[in-house]
Amino acid sequence: MLAYRTEAILPVKVALYTYRLTMFREELNNIALRDALDLLPSVRGDALLREALYKFSIAHLHDRAVKL
Repeated sequence: MLAYRTEAILPVKVALYTYRLTMFREELNNIALRDALDLLPSVRGDALLREALYKFSIAHLHDRAVKL
């Protein structure tokens, strides 16, 4: 998801046609992938921010449990 923000659809012909498979258009998918790649730096920035907040909260919990 971080790289493409989509889930993969395998190009296997199946007998069961779901809404997702019937509404799939390759040209629209390619446009959406290009748009998602333009947003990739902000997605990575958000991931780095979440990681930093997580590490801070873990360190805070650890420091609170340690007795001086």
